[in-house]
Amino acid sequence: MDKIKAQKTTHIEGNIDIEGAGLKGSFVQWSEIPIKSRQSVDLKILKQTSGDNGQFSWGVDHNGKLQIARDEKSLKERQVALLMAEYDHLNRDSKNFKITFEGIDTAAGAPCYMVKIANNINEDIIINYYDTLSFYLMKAASKQPDREIKVVFSDYRPVNGVLYAFTQRSILESIGQIINTKFTLIETNIPIDTTLFEPPPQDVSDFRFADGKSAENIPFQFIDNHIYLYVTVNGRSRLWILESGAGNTVLDSKYAAELGIKTEGNIKGQGAGNLVDVSFAVLPQFNIDGLEFDSQKVAVIDISRLIKKWVGFNVGGILGYDFLSRLVTRIDYANERISFYHPDSFNYDGSGTILSAPVSQNNMFHLPLTVDGKYGGLWNLDLGAGETSFHYPFAETNGFLNHSGIDCLGFGAGGSFKERKTQFQKIEFGGFTVEKPVITWGLEATKGAFGGKELAGNIGNSLLRNFILYLDYKKERVIVEKGTDFGKALPLDNSGLQVGLTEDSKMQIYFVAPNTPGAKAGFKADDIIQSVNGIDVGYLGGIVALKNLLKEKPGTVLTFEIARGGKTQKLKLILHELYS
Repeated sequence: MDKIKAQKTTHIEGNIDIEGAGLKGSFVQWSEIPIKSRQSVDLKILKQTSGDNGQFSWGVDHNGKLQIARDEKSLKERQVALLMAEYDHLNRDSKNFKITFEGIDTAAGAPCYMVKIANNINEDIIINYYDTLSFYLMKAASKQPDREIKVVFSDYRPVNGVLYAFTQRSILESIGQIINTKFTLIETNIPIDTTLFEPPPQDVSDFRFADGKSAENIPFQFIDNHIYLYVTVNGRSRLWILESGAGNTVLDSKYAAELGIKTEGNIKGQGAGNLVDVSFAVLPQFNIDGLEFDSQKVAVIDISRLIKKWVGFNVGGILGYDFLSRLVTRIDYANERISFYHPDSFNYDGSGTILSAPVSQNNMFHLPLTVDGKYGGLWNLDLGAGETSFHYPFAETNGFLNHSGIDCLGFGAGGSFKERKTQFQKIEFGGFTVEKPVITWGLEATKGAFGGKELAGNIGNSLLRNFILYLDYKKERVIVEKGTDFGKALPLDNSGLQVGLTEDSKMQIYFVAPNTPGAKAGFKADDIIQSVNGIDVGYLGGIVALKNLLKEKPGTVLTFEIARGGKTQKLKLILHELYS
């Protein structure tokens, strides 16, 4: 212990390989006790730097965006790390930690003592596995509410009398990714310039406005409860989805091929409902009606296939954190207008509610919201979510899994998942009360974005459309004003049918909710719709137009001609309010 405590500074270099992903590179770390640090990872297509200057932790992402960690989760993690760096967890009288012996298990092929370290600051726990003969640390399992990481240690070598594991194999359980790390150099007690631990003095500036300060009142299309904007890349314009719930900007894989953009790597990422395959690319300079961005490193995912299924057209990608974090964004849902402002010149003087919202580790705003006066907590602000929904762990804890409601399928980049929805009494958000909201929750555990335990749910456009919304990433705040359509009851589905397009553009029934007008009319999943009220589906105006027909007032009668098993049938659908 004396030798460990005598190591005041450390410098480490090594190689990193994300297994099966085609991503390899190098890393370098500097540290000074108790908590000052700097880590730089270079995977060629992706470069990231993070650190702690002794006062706060910070990070610079692959596009040069600086973020200071101010969210509650990060602050608690930093507090735990600082206490452990001061060896408070080894203090028998510690008021912060509890260490327990958990028995013997096998790790790295050797019998090991299991030692659990828990704390009363957050829910994180660490289980260390020590070889029963050598007492070497063979494995460490770090468990957090939203993820679990297991690290296997080997190739121990002494450095100034202290053993270091020069080979580490990290397994990210939630996404099944394996990262292999090999140290090539470890130095201790070397002089380190303390300015190395400071964040960059200036943030990235990689965008510009045509008039210098803003681009205002740009029309957007609000289709199927999602915001779509035209983005021009290499002279081509295509609709993109605006999504604050995306930790990165995303380019559709097919569109990347059309543009001749080369992709690299293949890792697993968290999509709605499950995991998705993610590659990376450099998106050329692009613009949106008076706003121009320099080239960006983006994630590449096959999203157009999913979007086309539900709205009938291809999209170019998703404008996520890498886009929104540079700006102050004003969204007027009722008038379908969006404005972008330079954060250095934007001043708010309106009468809306200003909500403090430190940006989270996954680059998102987390805001307080309460349902029916009792189901409260922090919720993720997700412009990419059509519905407002409870996360599965929150729904399970609060007994929603057995609640009655309308069953449905949820769809996201990660695939489909079973859901249920019902009408609640009220939502209290940003000082406003919205009556009779319909809220969704998952009926099965998932590995994707809706599977985390740390949040109550997602705030989607079904709620946000009541407001004028400001997203201010620089000041880490969200501003909420009452919109023109506040409290206005918009049409809801009155059929219980979920319809979409097949790969060959046929209109298909994908799900029929039990005990709904669709089920009573005799519809079944996989039915192909050929006509409605005698009108061939080719003349209905697309899949969105068909969905709008299913939102007509209760009592409306729609006659469908469908194909099933090689035969044609006629079904009479009488619409009825689902939440009466």
